[in-house]
Amino acid sequence: MKKVLILTASPHGMGNSCAMAAEFQRVAWAKKAEVKLIDMVRVEGDGCHGCEACHRSFERCIQEDEVTDVLRDFEDADILVMASPVWWLDLPVYIRRFVERWHGLMTADFKPRIKPGKKAVLLLSQGAVEEDFKDLPERYREMLGWMDVELFVVRHCNAHANALPASGVLDEVRELAEKLC
Repeated sequence: MKKVLILTASPHGMGNSCAMAAEFQRVAWAKKAEVKLIDMVRVEGDGCHGCEACHRSFERCIQEDEVTDVLRDFEDADILVMASPVWWLDLPVYIRRFVERWHGLMTADFKPRIKPGKKAVLLLSQGAVEEDFKDLPERYREMLGWMDVELFVVRHCNAHANALPASGVLDEVRELAEKLC
């Protein structure tokens, strides 16, 4: 049975990225996957402090907060799903704190400390057109690649004029969830 960790990062619980996450979750459950959903807006904790303790004396981030718990869930999961709006050229801080802390999942010489074979999914919704922010998924692909995690991306672009239900994006989410779960 696959273990799926779904993180949402929008304060709009009924927004597009949350709807995309809900669709992925629905399919994962139908495929009998074990699913844990975490609303990162409600998670307390910090991003990376740059202290380098994870590379000098410890084998993980020394911060103990709720982001630490999410990192442990990521280590345990087979599939990480991050559903988020795109704000100001990137993902909101709610999920960036978690991403910054991936630093502690790598050794000082950039070898992953997590088990191989994980998959990750970015479910993105943006008001901007498709040509904008195309570099965003590639940056996350690079970071996850350092940990040997394969990334899949579904983008909902021009969200203000391209309503999610009619866009075909939920079909893409459904197909990807079927494939991965």
